[in-house]
Amino acid sequence: MSLRRPLFAFLSLSLLLSSSFVLAESNIGFNGIGGRLGYVMPEGDLDGTFNFGVVADLGEWMDNLGWEAAVTYWSSSEDLGVGEFSVSDIAIKTAVKYFFEVGDSQIRPFAGAGIGMHMFKSEWQWTGHPLYGSHEESESDSEFGFSLHGGAEMPLSDKLKGQAEVELDFADLDQTHIQATVIYLLGK
Repeated sequence: MSLRRPLFAFLSLSLLLSSSFVLAESNIGFNGIGGRLGYVMPEGDLDGTFNFGVVADLGEWMDNLGWEAAVTYWSSSEDLGVGEFSVSDIAIKTAVKYFFEVGDSQIRPFAGAGIGMHMFKSEWQWTGHPLYGSHEESESDSEFGFSLHGGAEMPLSDKLKGQAEVELDFADLDQTHIQATVIYLLGK
């Protein structure tokens, strides 16, 4: 039995139960919007590639416990000699990040966890294969996943903040992301 489903259920239930206790101290809402750019390394023989996305700052559940949502995309392909194999991933994710206070520093390290829905598409393009000839095949699949995050956040100006992070994403195709995010703060 895979450890993913029980861990996903545990994290989801923990988030749901804890949210009722902290809503009194929260500032949940649409607090900022920004862009994300990074490098993703999918598992297996696929080459690493760039990823990009849109990020929403959804506020804080309580002091130092931030919430964000993101939509990201990446695609990678591999030459098989007799054709090409490619995979793309559109992911809709949400994450909670705990920010550590470090004295008077404006840099705030964080650690977090999240869940997401990954929409994978795989394509095979055969060109002159001795058995298959020339043709294309494709397959789409949607999978829930969970992620672990670590990084740091700092203000860039009165209206902008930046993040640098490493994200370990556990879905049907496990991924490691190294990414930077810039968020425009609304209402400041």
